[in-house]
Amino acid sequence: MILEKAQVIRIYIYPSESKTPVMDSRLLDVIIGLSGFFILVVMIAILPMIMVSGIAYLAAIVIFIIFLSGAGYLVNEKIT
Repeated sequence: MILEKAQVIRIYIYPSESKTPVMDSRLLDVIIGLSGFFILVVMIAILPMIMVSGIAYLAAIVIFIIFLSGAGYLVNEKIT
């Protein structure tokens, strides 16, 4: 059985020269910051119930950092 790579066809409404309208970057930063803080608080509250406390707090901080890094990367891709 040979697996073929799926081809993706993208259709753009706007020409590639025009910049598509995006949300204000300051507002996106605030939304990402608040959602990241919410995720951190939830992880700090829930993970110690499941894991050993020290590892749970460390995991919550790592998840928070990964979330903010990924969100920042995606915002940067959308804006530039």
